Amino acid sequence: MDAFQKITAFLCVCAIAHASPLETFLAPELTDCVIRLSAFANTTVPKALVSVLDIKQRENAGRPIGLDTAIDYAGTEVPILETPEDVHMYCIKQFMWKEEIVRWEDYNITNTEKDLVNGLLESMMEPTGVEHSRSKRQSVTPPTGRRTRREYRRLSDGERNAFHTVLQTMKTNDQYNTFANYHRGIVTTSAHNGPNFLGWHRVYLALFEEAIRRINRQVSLPYWDTTLDFDMVNPANTIVFSPAFFGRGLGRVTDGPFANWVTPIGALTRNIAGDSTLMTKANIRSILTRCRTSEITVPTALDQFNFELFHNSPHVWVGGQMSGTNTAAHDPVFFLFHAFIDYVWELFRIHQLRDCRVDPSLDYPRVTGQHASRRQMDMLTGYRNIDGYRSYWTQNWYNYESSPSCPNCNSPYLRCDTVRSVCVSIERTLAANEPASVSGMAMFEDGQAVNSMVSRARDEVAMLDIGPRFEGLPAEPRTQMGQARLSRSGVASP
Repeated sequence: MDAFQKITAFLCVCAIAHASPLETFLAPELTDCVIRLSAFANTTVPKALVSVLDIKQRENAGRPIGLDTAIDYAGTEVPILETPEDVHMYCIKQFMWKEEIVRWEDYNITNTEKDLVNGLLESMMEPTGVEHSRSKRQSVTPPTGRRTRREYRRLSDGERNAFHTVLQTMKTNDQYNTFANYHRGIVTTSAHNGPNFLGWHRVYLALFEEAIRRINRQVSLPYWDTTLDFDMVNPANTIVFSPAFFGRGLGRVTDGPFANWVTPIGALTRNIAGDSTLMTKANIRSILTRCRTSEITVPTALDQFNFELFHNSPHVWVGGQMSGTNTAAHDPVFFLFHAFIDYVWELFRIHQLRDCRVDPSLDYPRVTGQHASRRQMDMLTGYRNIDGYRSYWTQNWYNYESSPSCPNCNSPYLRCDTVRSVCVSIERTLAANEPASVSGMAMFEDGQAVNSMVSRARDEVAMLDIGPRFEGLPAEPRTQMGQARLSRSGVASP
């Protein structure tokens, strides 16, 4: 810290040491830190238990193995603090660091947007029943009724159109933009790159779905299973990027239910199969070989089991707004894809209970900072990070219909590949100048695509000021970047 920060910290320590009550002087989060950790001052505290897996991962990352830490009552690792002053200084440093990093004025969240979301959050809570108490708890059942989420292609044409109509209504009345704007700013760190990634998005989707059902109670949020497209000969030809579903996938979206949507950085634009990869059944099988959440979440997951890394890849594959951490939610593909991520997480939670004898509602990894289990969720007032792990969501609020499987895929938009015994998407009718084969997505040495439609899509996406981007897996061969890599290596395109 510089001299000014040291003086400020000293004054804050004095205020903390003599304030009564603390809340009169301090931000609630700083107060909570001091109260929570003061119990460790001048006491003998238990050392953190470090698993063999954690030790190996720390060795690989070049981190020290014998961390001098304690576990607070929230299950969070903290340094051993010998005096009250140590506690105060530790908490102040954490608070000051956050205040420097988080610039709320950059996020442009209006009072109207806050009121909409806070109203929905209020409806999702109920009083604890304690007289004169302001405290609330999760409602046993959702205000608009329990719902079932199904794969996008499993909806009937009427059901799909009704879902699209609700999103169009939300876009017109600005509710859609409100939700999209909540997925930016501080949540790009507090709801990503850590275990809160899974829980925060679960609550966020439940809130979004509640807004949907306030408009039409017959509509639930569907999920987009990307494995059904990855298993095609050419995933870029999937039916979901047609006017009947998401609309076009190459360039500005000018057809389908989201045609000509405007976002804060320009027209809704995509460049499907530009880079990275869709999620695969192999990714899911890999996740389901693990038993603990710490084995599939950042920062402790190895790459071959890293759920969030697998998730990042389709964001990049779709391209455009979807590839940016601050802009992704402005493409409706985001919400259906994240419903799929939540579905896969539910498969993992069922596996934990049945096969591992692990309670998923308590299996929140021991981490500090923005992903600490008891920290309040950013933008989702009333919830703490661990609340996203509670069992009541899929017990009382919603459930998932299983992803389609052979021999009957139960959709006119899917077919059973009998050789591999997997359901795959049918192909859409391609535009006259759209590449039909993977080789049609190849690029020249100067980076321009061979196909004019692909080249234009790349140019239109490049014009968007997306900002920070998701980092996904390397490009698979059936993408534009994959084709470029094969071309440079002299390998013939498939």
